[in-house]
Amino acid sequence: MHTKNLAAFTALSLMSPAAILADGFHLAGQSPEAVGKGNAFVATANTAAAVYYNAAGLTQIDSSSVQVGFYSISLGIEADVAGGKYDLEREVQFTPQIYSAFRLNEKAVLGFGLNSPFGLASEWEDNTSFRSTATTSELKYATFWAVAGYEVTDTLSVGGGIGIHHADMDLRRGIFAPGDEFGFNGDDQGLSWTLSVLWQPHEKHSFGAVYRSKTDFTFEGESEAAPYAPAENAELDLTTPATFAVGYSYRPNQCWNFEVNVEWVDWDELGTLTLEQDSGDLAIPFEWEDSFIYSIGAEYDFGNGYLGRIGYNYIESAQPDEYYNPGVGDADRHWLTCGIGYKGESWSWDAAYQYAFSDREVDSALDPAVNGDYKSRFHSLSLTARYDF
Repeated sequence: MHTKNLAAFTALSLMSPAAILADGFHLAGQSPEAVGKGNAFVATANTAAAVYYNAAGLTQIDSSSVQVGFYSISLGIEADVAGGKYDLEREVQFTPQIYSAFRLNEKAVLGFGLNSPFGLASEWEDNTSFRSTATTSELKYATFWAVAGYEVTDTLSVGGGIGIHHADMDLRRGIFAPGDEFGFNGDDQGLSWTLSVLWQPHEKHSFGAVYRSKTDFTFEGESEAAPYAPAENAELDLTTPATFAVGYSYRPNQCWNFEVNVEWVDWDELGTLTLEQDSGDLAIPFEWEDSFIYSIGAEYDFGNGYLGRIGYNYIESAQPDEYYNPGVGDADRHWLTCGIGYKGESWSWDAAYQYAFSDREVDSALDPAVNGDYKSRFHSLSLTARYDF
């Protein structure tokens, strides 16, 4: 088979740019004090994690603060397709979460952070009926944030800054028979910006909003149809979506904090991509749709330094049936969360647990090999330690 025709055959259904999670490959939970209450934190944002959730909230921090933690997740997906049953290869995956806040004066606070707002990975066995659609999909993604919060009045603060992103993509899929594969690997850096506001008209009521811009990447690397053709230069343009979240927090007394958030994710940006190769350009259709994340949570202060949290969030799928790909495996997914924290004079810590579940039936995919039932069950644990000085 001619190299160009073979590359076209193998790449046309390579439609998975990254992780298998909820809401495409967007990772909403970025710190346990937020995750524990269903990730409803935009209108609270009272720790250094405000660097990501709402930079305007940094003005609530009395002293400088540094926190270091991680988010871990175990992904479980079962696929019942074409008369066969397959399990995603399960492993625990980790992403870092580091935030710091430095008070400059009575009005202004600087914030810095390192996290992974997109990413993770999936790996299916090489003997599935849909191996020609997806086997391995991985996106390693890290973002450095530099933001600031400024107190305009006693009740209104604003924030904003930039994100510097590095992403490394590795995509694999079968071609004809177990043992062969088409793959693309590339990396790139990108820049984004964020703006936010926090309004607290009353001690019992708080409103927050945050916008994060899209990030454009051009992944440069190589594609290869092994063992049929040698590697060749290739590149792929990809945009990670803009997001906009709003939240309302209600504190009926000193013990309780209830919050609701709604977040919009602009997956409509992810239309048809083009894999550019020396042997010719290839169209890769995604045609995803905008989605929403709905979060609700509660926090209780026991009065002895300990905090308890509980929450729920519902994340809509961005991936329509027609373009379903098990390499991403998106679905309308429910997340149940709980957490605990301790706040001392200088040292504090927070931990959170998540359980997610979804059941999706795909019956109208353009690739009939992926039609079937998909059942997901996820478990995650996040932990952070914080020092105030």
